[in-house]
Amino acid sequence: MAAYIAAQILSDIGSLKIAWVAGFSIDGGTFIYPLTFTLRDDGSSKFAKENRWGLFPSLAFAWDIKEESFLRNVSLVNALKLRLGYGITGQQDIGGDYPYLARYTFGQDNARYQFGNTFVTTLRPEGYDRNLKWEETTTYNVGLDFGLLKDRISGSVEYYYRPTRDLLNTIDVPAGTNLTNRITTNVGNLVNKGVEASLNFKPLMSPTYSWNLGINATINKNEITKLIAVDDPNFIGVETGGISGGVGNYIQINTVGYPRNTFYLAEQVYDSNGFPVDNLYVDRNNNGTVTSQGLSDRYRIKNPFPDLLMGFNSMFRYKNFDFSFNGRISIGNYVYNNVASGSSYSGLYASVGGLANLNRSILTTKFANPQYWSDHFLENGSFMRMDNVTFGYNFDSFAEGTGSLRVYLSLQNLFVITRYSGLDPEVFDGIDNNIYPRPRTFMLGARLEF
Repeated sequence: MAAYIAAQILSDIGSLKIAWVAGFSIDGGTFIYPLTFTLRDDGSSKFAKENRWGLFPSLAFAWDIKEESFLRNVSLVNALKLRLGYGITGQQDIGGDYPYLARYTFGQDNARYQFGNTFVTTLRPEGYDRNLKWEETTTYNVGLDFGLLKDRISGSVEYYYRPTRDLLNTIDVPAGTNLTNRITTNVGNLVNKGVEASLNFKPLMSPTYSWNLGINATINKNEITKLIAVDDPNFIGVETGGISGGVGNYIQINTVGYPRNTFYLAEQVYDSNGFPVDNLYVDRNNNGTVTSQGLSDRYRIKNPFPDLLMGFNSMFRYKNFDFSFNGRISIGNYVYNNVASGSSYSGLYASVGGLANLNRSILTTKFANPQYWSDHFLENGSFMRMDNVTFGYNFDSFAEGTGSLRVYLSLQNLFVITRYSGLDPEVFDGIDNNIYPRPRTFMLGARLEF
C-alpha cells in the first residue's frame, strides 16, 4: 500500500520596485511616485496536479503629496501620502492532507469483520473532490496617511473592497453522489468591504515627561453573493455552526444576500412576565405547525462579527517612571450561549434530587427539555477588554554605570465590561462552549542589561 506524507506548500516569489520620476520642481527637486509589483506562484499538495499552482499578483502605488510644490512649505502638514493597492491572495487551509484524492482508511478494531476464527480489519472509502482548487481573494484599497504639527497628530484612513471567489467550505451533499454526506469543496463567492482608521496623538512632549495616545477602528461588512452554480428559489442555504447537544445540530446558515455564519434560530415566545415559554415558538411560515428544528420555522438573525472593532493604547512617561495600557472594544458581535442551551432544562436534575452542573439561566427559562434552536440563547456579546496594564521604572545607572535595570509590574486581561452572561464574549465563531475562564495574569519582572 502506498504511503503518504503530510501536505506541503511551495512558493516562488518575484518583485519589482519602480521609482517613477514624473517631473521637476522649480528648485530642482523631483516628484517620485513609487510603484511596486510582486508576483507569487504558490503550489499546494492539497490540490490535484491540474489545480495545484496559483498565480497571485499584487500592485501598489503611492503619491507623496507633501512633496508637491503647493504643500511643501506648509508647516502645519509634515506628511501627506495617498496609497492605492491591488492584490490577489490564495487560501488552502482545509482539513486533511489529500482531500482531492480517492483513498481508504482503516476501520477501528471494534469494527472488524469475522470470517470463522479470523477477524479482518475493514477499509472504508473516504469522500473526496477531485476538482478542489485555491480559494482566491482580491483586494482593492485606497488609503491616506497624514502627519500634522510635526507628527503631534498623525494617522491614516483606508477603504477596502475584498471579493472572494471559490470559497472553500464543507457542505452537505445528496446521498449517493459521493462517499460521504458532507464534503469540502469550492462553493460560492463572498464580498468584504469596510474602512480602517487610526489616529495617534502626542499631547505632551518634553525631556522630563511625554504622553502618547492611540486609537484605531475598523468597520467591516461581509455578504455572500453566490453559493450554488444555478439559482434555485427553494434553496435555503448551507447550514453551518455545529453545536454541542444532539447529533448534527447546526444553528448558523450561509445564504446569498446575508453575512456568512448568520445565526438561524427559532423565534422564542415569552409569557406576560417576560419568561420564555417551554417549546413554544413563532409560526413564521404560517402553516399551523411549529418545530424549532424545522428550517422553515427558523429565521436569520444577527451574526458573530462586530459592527465596529476598536483598539486603544496609552503610554505616559515621567522621568524614570512609565505607565501604559492597551485594550479593545467590540460592538455588535452576537454570541450563541451553547453552555446555557445545553444545561438549562429540568431534565438534568439528578434522580436523587440534586443538581447536575446546571446553568443558572434555568432559573428563568424553566425548560423541561433542551431548546437548542431557541433565539433566547443568542446574546449581544459587545465588550470592552483591558488587555494589558504595565507600570515600570528605569534605573539610569546600575552596577557602577556598566549596565541598566528596568523593573515592572504587568497585568494582563485585567477586566472585561460586557452584558454577556457567559464566561467570555470574545468567541471566534460566535458559538460559546467555553466552561473555563480566561486567566488573569499578574507579572512582576526585571530586565537587566550589561
